[in-house]
Amino acid sequence: MNGTGPLVAFAAGLLSFLSPCIIPLIPSYLTFIGGTTFQELSSGSYGRGRVIARTLLFVLGFTLVFTALGIAMSGVGAFLGRTSRIVSYAAGGLIVLFGLNVIFDFWKLLDTERRFHLQRRPAGWIGSILVGMAFAAGWTPCVGPILASILFVAGTSASVVRGAFLLLAYSLGLGLPFVVAGLFFGFFMRQVQRLKPWLGAIRIASGLFLVALGILIILGRLQGMSAFVFRSAAALQEWEAADPRGPRLLFGSLLAAISLPFLASAVRRTAASRGLPPVRTGFFVVFAALSILTFLGVIDAASLVASWLTFQGL
Repeated sequence: MNGTGPLVAFAAGLLSFLSPCIIPLIPSYLTFIGGTTFQELSSGSYGRGRVIARTLLFVLGFTLVFTALGIAMSGVGAFLGRTSRIVSYAAGGLIVLFGLNVIFDFWKLLDTERRFHLQRRPAGWIGSILVGMAFAAGWTPCVGPILASILFVAGTSASVVRGAFLLLAYSLGLGLPFVVAGLFFGFFMRQVQRLKPWLGAIRIASGLFLVALGILIILGRLQGMSAFVFRSAAALQEWEAADPRGPRLLFGSLLAAISLPFLASAVRRTAASRGLPPVRTGFFVVFAALSILTFLGVIDAASLVASWLTFQGL
């Protein structure tokens, strides 16, 4: 498997979620899936367990469809076999075109709304899966190019397993923020308000991401990046073997640095007499605990990172 494939697909999923097509619809999706109201979500007076469970089933629904598409596209790549370079040139060129269209919006055909709409949520837990599958049945103009690009990457691999993994990673990148939004809706909506002025920049970044991905495929460099990933994993393992305290100090300090902004935000909110913020406090506690455990050697962060980098190169 390409060394950066799953990571690229996961990042593509995150960019899809952050697109102007998805962000404004999050409250509607969560209320529709969870059978609650926007007021209940905002106030926190909703059945959190029910909403999270149904959101996970919703994510499962579109993951099943996307993974099936990835398997189908990689099967096409395997069938074409000897013409793989031609497929790579064609796929890379289309991905570059998709990226430029995300930035400049010159291909009006891609602006056609393709999403399948449901007027009423099917009853029961199975209904949440069906809504997720309906979500995946079509795509909005700014999500489609990113998803199509990952499908083209799967098509150039000629490996059914790799195609499935790529679309699983994409679905995880797209689905994880849905789950976070359902779990911490009030906190999530406040962050979205802060993010709105940057949605235009995110759209441009998404387009540049696709252009770079297409160029790498055309040049045949996407596969070659596996060597860099493996070298990084090997170097980290060698460093840990030679000096166990060094990686422990590095990763412990990084986790501590991540926890500090959450602590500062919680202190500011508490000082303003608005009470102790549970989400910020929770994130601080988690990262601070991980930092301490890393410093103590209970968690071997260097080995975990090296293993993850090696997995990226499978």
